[in-house]
Amino acid sequence: MNKIFSTSLFVLTIVATMLGAGCKSKGSIVSAREHYKKKEYFLSSEDYKAVYSKTKVKEEKLEAVFKTAECYRLMNDIKSAESWYAKTVKADPKNAEAQLRYALALKNNASADITKYSAAIIEFNKYKKLGDASCYDEAAIDREIKGCEYALKWKNEKSRYMVENIRGINTKWEDFAPQQYKKDQLFFTSDREKGVSGTQYGWTGNGHTDVYVSTFKVNKKNPNDVSFGLPNLLDKDKVNTKYNDGVVCFDSKFTTMYVTQCNSVDGKGNRCRLYVSKLNGTEWSKPEPLPFSTDSFSCGHPSLSKDGQVLYFASDMPGSTPKLTCADNPEGTTLSKDLWMVTYTKRSNTWGDPVNLGPAINTPGDEMYPYIHEDGMLYFSSTGHPGLGGSDIYYTKGEAADWSSPVNMKSPINSSGDDFAMQMFKDKEGNHSGYFSSNRDGGKGSDDIYRFYMNPLIFNLSGVVRDSKTKALLTNTLITITSSNDTGKITLMTDATGSYRLKIKAKTDYELFASKEYYFDSKIAFQTTRGLDQSTDLVQDFDLGMINITDVFTVKGIYYDLDKADIRPDAAKVLDSLALVLNKYSKVKIELGSHTDCRADSLYNIGLSQRRADSAVSYLIRQGIDSTRLVSRGYGENKLAVEKCKCEGPDERSQGQKCTEEEHQLNRRTTVQILDINFIKKPKEVPVDPKKSALPQGKPRGGITTPAPQK
Repeated sequence: MNKIFSTSLFVLTIVATMLGAGCKSKGSIVSAREHYKKKEYFLSSEDYKAVYSKTKVKEEKLEAVFKTAECYRLMNDIKSAESWYAKTVKADPKNAEAQLRYALALKNNASADITKYSAAIIEFNKYKKLGDASCYDEAAIDREIKGCEYALKWKNEKSRYMVENIRGINTKWEDFAPQQYKKDQLFFTSDREKGVSGTQYGWTGNGHTDVYVSTFKVNKKNPNDVSFGLPNLLDKDKVNTKYNDGVVCFDSKFTTMYVTQCNSVDGKGNRCRLYVSKLNGTEWSKPEPLPFSTDSFSCGHPSLSKDGQVLYFASDMPGSTPKLTCADNPEGTTLSKDLWMVTYTKRSNTWGDPVNLGPAINTPGDEMYPYIHEDGMLYFSSTGHPGLGGSDIYYTKGEAADWSSPVNMKSPINSSGDDFAMQMFKDKEGNHSGYFSSNRDGGKGSDDIYRFYMNPLIFNLSGVVRDSKTKALLTNTLITITSSNDTGKITLMTDATGSYRLKIKAKTDYELFASKEYYFDSKIAFQTTRGLDQSTDLVQDFDLGMINITDVFTVKGIYYDLDKADIRPDAAKVLDSLALVLNKYSKVKIELGSHTDCRADSLYNIGLSQRRADSAVSYLIRQGIDSTRLVSRGYGENKLAVEKCKCEGPDERSQGQKCTEEEHQLNRRTTVQILDINFIKKPKEVPVDPKKSALPQGKPRGGITTPAPQK
């Protein structure tokens, strides 16, 4: 990640003197030191490796092994650095800086082998025991250990993010800092060969960085399928110079570009500045430096607010946080890279004074690559907050110097390597997509550009319904669902396996219950998708208790006056309740059996009881009950409720007087008996009209003429 700002992206230097530095013999300790001093780490590493392999002097060997590791670290080749740091701490256990760098390298390389996080914790604790705080104090080490612990804790967490390497753009060189331009172009920075300068950059051994642009196409049927065209240099005269150029950002109209350029004025010094360029037709104007960005410090990584009034950037200008430094500090500064903002004043047509974003964001580590989203969320990269690797991507929200505590974006956005330069887009449903850069394991080159998007949230609600006693699965059970976002109700039936399933919405509360004929309704259950940030299958099962149908249809209170069949008001209330039950249990067929007391002739009582039964049936029919589900039957005095009130013997009148009128009343009643609980009404047969069904006389049928019958 050594690009556009020092060992961690900031300090760049000219290579003009590199090729002429051959006065010392190649592969010597003197040559190695000279190249290292000039920040020509690629050449220095080659010399130091040669010294390490041939010298017999212990001090030179220890210097060579450690400085080789340092060169690889500064060139951002952390894999090679790890092995050379391991050699260093083995040969020189008291080298505290090598011990720290070894622990950091293990952490940075844990993407390919997650056990390296545990190994890194051990090595960090070894550094603590050495008692040397010249590089990292105890708080900084604890922060690194916490990052390792987070990585081990988060390793199995699910994420909606899908990350893919844009192989159509990436090369074996460093490709980073993507910025989308309009709807079909992607600008980015790269040090690939055949750039503008055509010369080697001594720091990395690659070319100088330039701004490139690639046109892409989105598959209309699948928005996540994007193809990128062959990248081209933006230009060779203005934005791109023979030194290091990039990172860029644009205003909302895509007519103004802010760009980072380093050493591009005269090729001297090691600072970067921010410039602005305007679009004239199809060409960009020569960039002009912004007034607050001087040669006294570095500024870079611009990001502009949607209204174009606030520019966010990274800088080590005075007022930045003091950095964690080691004894050997090739950056030559005691200040870290902080995030700053500056506001444009329309009235005076000038930029104001930069404001540091404050300690909630900025740390003794490096904070870089800010990206301000139109919703006010700020994304940035940091080596100073607890993270999974070298630099992680975080987000926060606030303004000026008041920001919320940054949140780590976790894996797969972050890895054990360097992850930085996020550009985020959000749709109406809150789904995220965009780009970022990373040197994670499995890429195509040192730094690669990655594209990410979110899998849509999918929520399903399912379950089974069982008999609470037998545990048998209940088919054709009605599930009724009410949601907090809809006024209507959703209803569905369980299938042949007693199961139900439906897709439900995000951020919604649901109430549901199950009901089935001859079973008690379930209690109301509650489910919610609020607070769920992963696709989830919610499960709600139901157990229903069977109803004793006989108990349900046991009715009392259908009584009659003496020698009458009229439905009294008190009996009407009972029949109304019975009608409700019959409506609920639509497959039940019943008999309404009516009775009399024992007084009067038994044949007369048979007729009276039948009239009473017919009255009850007629009442229910008027309440909407199908007549085919009702049977009326009169039993006369044959089934008395009060047995002692029989009127048998030679003197029936005298016998009937043995019971009170209240007891006789109990016998003048209608009872209900269930005849069928699975009654299905037969379709009504339509009578056939013989005249309409007969074939027309004298008309052809099948090619034969049917003669008219003889009269």
